[in-house]
Amino acid sequence: MMKKNNNTLEKISIGTLKTYKNLSVFPIIGENIKQNITHFTKALNENNLKITEISDEGYVPEVEVENFHTTPIFIIDGQTIAGFELKQNRIATVSSIIPGITKMKLNVLCSEKGRWSRTSRQFASRNSSMFAKGRFAKMEKMQKNIDEDISSNYNEAADQEQTWEQINKKFNSFDTYSSSESMQDLYKNNELLMENYLKHLTMPEDAIGVIFAIGKNILGFELFSNKNIFQSLYPQILKSYALDEMENRKRDNLIPTIKDANNIIFNANNSIAKQCKNSGLGQLFTINNKDICATILMLDETIIHFSCFSKKMQEEL
Repeated sequence: MMKKNNNTLEKISIGTLKTYKNLSVFPIIGENIKQNITHFTKALNENNLKITEISDEGYVPEVEVENFHTTPIFIIDGQTIAGFELKQNRIATVSSIIPGITKMKLNVLCSEKGRWSRTSRQFASRNSSMFAKGRFAKMEKMQKNIDEDISSNYNEAADQEQTWEQINKKFNSFDTYSSSESMQDLYKNNELLMENYLKHLTMPEDAIGVIFAIGKNILGFELFSNKNIFQSLYPQILKSYALDEMENRKRDNLIPTIKDANNIIFNANNSIAKQCKNSGLGQLFTINNKDICATILMLDETIIHFSCFSKKMQEEL
């Protein structure tokens, strides 16, 4: 990585493996760095964040977010953005930090192709993110677009058609239907099953991140430098992998090794990171090589969120 000061990856250890069905997790244990940052759902629940269309007509790739509080707000990559003031559900294209007392535009992707109106339909919980392999496909395509100079701003490099394609594939794999083609309906339909993953794959109190595997393949990790933010977001991150594991496909019924878990951390820590233009606070870095693709959001020389996928995730697509 380019940034070595206060590098979270050099201060971590990997905890004991837990497995439920064919999904495995390794807790990442590390130093907890106090940060004056809150997260998306907490800010919404405390009425410190408002999300609306950018105009009466609306615009699919952007929404307007307003932070009423002095504390910055962290939004994780793939975060579900839903509400009665929006004409369709969206997901955040990349992890971002909204400054305090600020109104700004946030780049998003549509996750509900069949609706463009403010309606009274029941909205799924905001405590969800795009399923993991959809996030991987999105991230890999965005980095390719940046590398090929299709877009100079990472936030604007996403491919909407690809996102709809991934959501349609997921509906087909579950042999289910949504009247508005809403990704959030996949979570709603499988909520009870996913609760079992949460019960069996709990995290220790000192965890600041987690490594995921399906079968024997390590597929990625999510790392934060603040344990409270991680613990708050862990349920929705876990569900994003659980939804992939639950697909009706042949699995190898094997488990990963601690060596496999260490390898993805080693690869991430020894890869070259490229800084990209981004919106909001902090600096955004990307990694894209033969083994992994990743984004790293940093603020004041500290990693806020490190999201990394193994290229083995391509086997899941």
